[in-house]
Amino acid sequence: MTKKINFAVVFIFIMFFCTITGETVDAATPDDVKLVVNNEQVLSDVMPFIQNGRTLVPARAVFEALGGKVKWDQSNYTVGIEYDTTTVILKINDTVATVNGKKKTMDVPATIKNGRTMIPVRFVAEELGFRVGWINSTRTVTIISPEKPETSPEITGYVTEVSVEEGMSKKENTIVTVQMSEPIKAPEGYSTMMLNSPNRFVLDLKGFLVDSEVSDLTYDRKESPLTAVRAAAYNENTVRIVCDLKEAASPAVNLSANGKTLRISFSTISTYFNPMDDGKLVVMLDPGHGEATAGKRSPDGSLREYEFNRAVANKMKNLLQAKGIEVILTVNDDSDPSLADRCERANNSDADIFVSIHANAFGNGKEWTSANGWEIYHYPGSFLSKQLATSISNSNFPEIGIHNRGIKTANLYVIKNTYMPAVLIEHGFFTNAEEIKLLKSDEWREKVARNNVEGIVNFLNSY
Repeated sequence: MTKKINFAVVFIFIMFFCTITGETVDAATPDDVKLVVNNEQVLSDVMPFIQNGRTLVPARAVFEALGGKVKWDQSNYTVGIEYDTTTVILKINDTVATVNGKKKTMDVPATIKNGRTMIPVRFVAEELGFRVGWINSTRTVTIISPEKPETSPEITGYVTEVSVEEGMSKKENTIVTVQMSEPIKAPEGYSTMMLNSPNRFVLDLKGFLVDSEVSDLTYDRKESPLTAVRAAAYNENTVRIVCDLKEAASPAVNLSANGKTLRISFSTISTYFNPMDDGKLVVMLDPGHGEATAGKRSPDGSLREYEFNRAVANKMKNLLQAKGIEVILTVNDDSDPSLADRCERANNSDADIFVSIHANAFGNGKEWTSANGWEIYHYPGSFLSKQLATSISNSNFPEIGIHNRGIKTANLYVIKNTYMPAVLIEHGFFTNAEEIKLLKSDEWREKVARNNVEGIVNFLNSY
């Protein structure tokens, strides 16, 4: 009799302990319950189960998959589920829940199973606005997110005018102006991209519609890369401006201070060249480096590159001026302006071409090397610069008597960032014991200066 009483006491204690800790005792059905959320099956280390005819599911696994927030409050032994504007709070082993602060009674309480918080799915999901279903044949709980009403895209204003005008410089040869009724947000208010096959520059204005009065434009100037401009709705809240081009371009896009005007500035087309447009010929000569430039001297110290560069540039200047050609130098003393300053001086001038004068080097600068020869560079893809390089090369060879390393392309700053045909000449190696004799010779300097000028004049005369 005593054993039976002791067994009953132990059993009652176990049941009481499980109730306090939230462990479910003999409540789940023997068959697993499946869970499908928005047509995707959700797996968890603790699967749903049925208790008193109600299905309980793992709170975090389900409602975080639905985009909600699940918060556990250890001090109050509660779990909170937030979705949109609704918050449901459930206390473990308590059938009273609060929904946005209002108390509501559930058929079964939330509980803890294997360390996971399990909550009555239908009550919580429906309070949050979800649709809950049950497929008896497969023992599956289904949860579908509420359908949110579609919102109309935000419209800021209208594109009221698109125009094209001739610019006043090679850098701003053609200007496309886009006028808006309201200010746009910069920089996220618009985006640009370059498309090819065929070449098109595209500007998208977000949050705008196009006014019915805006029409397509055609443009026909031989020096302009632009052939037409089109404006149309790209989608329900974006206007797309398409500039049809003869060649790929990277125009400057500027937004006015009031945010209502965009200017797209195209440079002169690369294949167009008319140096006499302004009634004069202008050559920009760039004597490379300066007296204080580190290195740039022969191994024996008898020649600094800047000295050769300036001597040849000045000889070329005198020869060009004698032919009635205006000459501008990027630097008029022994200083070494930055590459950006040299390009800015050229781009802000009336120069028709840009020629940078250099001598070459190889090795560590302390020892003589066998590298030798003359070479000339232009920027890749520049048709006019390649023609200028070819003309200068043809005038130098074979007369100057050294190895011809050829016409080459390179991403050199001064030939990349100038807005006119541009080349950089390397006149031989001051690290070569034989070629330095030529580089120091005034007679040879005069010869290469005359040859360079001859090539420049031949190029200009071809246009």
